[in-house]
Amino acid sequence: MVLFLAGELWALTWQEALSQAANKSNEIQGARKQLEAYQWTYYKSYSNFLPQVSAGLSQGESTGGSGTSTSYSYGLNATQSLFKGLSNYYNLRSAAVNYDYYRANLQNTEADAYYQLRLAFIDLYVAQQNVAVRERILKSRAENERMIKLFYDSGTEDKGNYLRTQAQLNEAEYNVASAKRSLELARLKLAQLLDSSITSAEGSPAVVAVLLPDLDSLIDKSPVYLLAKYQLESADINQQKTLSGFLPSVSLNGSYQKSGSDWPPASSSKSWSLSISLPLFPGGSNFIDRVIYGLQLEKAREDFAKNQKDLYYTIKEAYESLKDAIEAYSVQKTYLAASSERAKIAQSKYLNGLISYNDWDLIQNEYINNQNSLLNYSKSALAAEASWYKSFGGWVK
Repeated sequence: MVLFLAGELWALTWQEALSQAANKSNEIQGARKQLEAYQWTYYKSYSNFLPQVSAGLSQGESTGGSGTSTSYSYGLNATQSLFKGLSNYYNLRSAAVNYDYYRANLQNTEADAYYQLRLAFIDLYVAQQNVAVRERILKSRAENERMIKLFYDSGTEDKGNYLRTQAQLNEAEYNVASAKRSLELARLKLAQLLDSSITSAEGSPAVVAVLLPDLDSLIDKSPVYLLAKYQLESADINQQKTLSGFLPSVSLNGSYQKSGSDWPPASSSKSWSLSISLPLFPGGSNFIDRVIYGLQLEKAREDFAKNQKDLYYTIKEAYESLKDAIEAYSVQKTYLAASSERAKIAQSKYLNGLISYNDWDLIQNEYINNQNSLLNYSKSALAAEASWYKSFGGWVK
């Protein structure tokens, strides 16, 4: 299957990408619909406290020795649950916790979707920069090849060195073509996430060092923490709900009916009843449920404690990784500045016969490698920033 994205082409900034993703992300839209469904489930849980009313209408005919008789009837029946062993109360609490759970799930889904979007945006931005760097390297390799050819033709440089510069030129041409293919893939990835045709990523994203905030505060607001918290609350409610198996159920029933052989029927009847049911011994299932849900509650507590530890480590690790990435990028910038200056000096020395081809070539390659490395360090720093925000349920604004 081939996906063809048609329509207006976009050169968008990160803020524009965020704005589009809010309404076009399949993951976010799916989580919103799921939350809406559980919102209605929460509303539905209130119906257990309201009366259940039904209406009936019937017509019958019977044939016997005395002939055929017809009967008609209609009426209303109503049942009001007064006490159902607290199960209605716990069902309402469980529905409320589930609603909170899926609100936190929406926030977690948004954080993950925006994280993936940020990575795709970074990929496109870096791919654009990579093409520009590769084209500058290609231009430099072409100039070097022409220079060495002149030296070779004049007899001052050997054939092996000339062939090496030709190979380097061919490699540079390949690298440009490969970088352009990677650019197209990066465009496609971002376009699919936004359901739009993207031409380029605008702006110059830069990573700024952040001070380590209060981790406990970040954890308390993290959707991952909230999801685990609501799972624990749900397990607690389910355990408490098992008490209903030992408590009575009380309901009030009433009916009003009119019947007769003619329409409309003239004979009326009314009735009401108060019903009380107490489970004395339902085969021991109520006792077993207490044990089962008690053990599940204990497991949920252990899972919650582990989740807190894991989340604390994840946030701290993401912060330290961000610091490492920023510092590594800064170091690489100094290496690039040094290698650029060394390349200029080596070029001058080589042209004046002060250094050999091998020394000149080594310094040139170091400069080229440092240009490529700086892009990789830049990408790593931007990705580390995105991971830092995602670790506590946020995203780059």
